[in-house]
Amino acid sequence: MIVTPGKSVRSFITILGEFSLFVGETLRAVPSLWKRRALFLEQCEFIGVSSLGITSVAALFMGAVLGYQLFMSLHKFGAEALLGGTVGVALFREMGPVMSAIMVTGRAGAAMAAEISSMRITEQIDALEVMAVDPFEYLVVPRVAAGVLMMPLLAIFFSLVGSVAAAGVACGVMDLQYTIYWHQFWRIVDPVDIGHCLVKSAAFGLVLTWVGCFFGFRAHGGALAVGQATRSTVVMSCLSILLCDYLITSILPFGLKKLEVM
Repeated sequence: MIVTPGKSVRSFITILGEFSLFVGETLRAVPSLWKRRALFLEQCEFIGVSSLGITSVAALFMGAVLGYQLFMSLHKFGAEALLGGTVGVALFREMGPVMSAIMVTGRAGAAMAAEISSMRITEQIDALEVMAVDPFEYLVVPRVAAGVLMMPLLAIFFSLVGSVAAAGVACGVMDLQYTIYWHQFWRIVDPVDIGHCLVKSAAFGLVLTWVGCFFGFRAHGGALAVGQATRSTVVMSCLSILLCDYLITSILPFGLKKLEVM
C-alpha cells in the first residue's frame, strides 16, 4: 500500500482534530474527579508506586553512566570538583523528567492503551454509556490526574537515586572525595532546577496519560487494534515528551544567578 504525502498530512490533521475533541471532553469531565477519587487513588498506585522499581533501576544505571563519563571528561581539564553540580543539573533539569516519563510510558502508558482499547473492541465502553456512566469521567480523568500528580514525584525520586549512583561511581570507583561531590552538588543545584523537574514531569505525565487514553479510545476492529493502539501510544508519547521538553525548556528561566556564580 502506497501512502502519499497528501494522505499522510490529512491523516495527521484528522488525528490532531480528534485529539483536540478528546482533550475537550476530558476537561469537561474534570469536575467529577472527586466523585471518582477511589479510581484516582488506584491509578496513583498503578502509575506511581508500581513504577518505583523500574524507575529505580533506570536511575541507578543512568547515574552510574553519568558519574563515570563526566568524571573522565572533566578529568582532562582538571575540573573533577565540578562533577557533583554537573550531575545534579543534568538530572534535575533533563534526565530525571525525561527518562522517568519514558519509563512510565513503556510500563503504564502502554498498559492504559491496551486496557482501554480492549474495552473498546469488546464494547465495554458502549456498555458504560448505556448505563449512563460517562466513560471520560470513569476511565480518562482519574488516569490523567494521577499522571500529573505522580510523575513529578517519580522524577524527583529518579534524580535523587541517579545522583547517589553517580556519587557511588565517581567517589567509590574513580576516587573523587564525597565531600567535594556533595558540596558542589548542593552549591549548584538550586530551586530553579527543582522547578524545571516538577514542571516538566507534570507536563509529561499529562501528555503520556492523555495520549494513552486517546489511542485506546479510538481503537476499532479486532485484536490487532490493541497492538496498534499500544504501538501508537509508545511512539507518540515519546515524541511528544521530547517536543514538550524543548518547548518548556525554552520558556522556563535558566537561572542567571548560577551563571554569575560560575
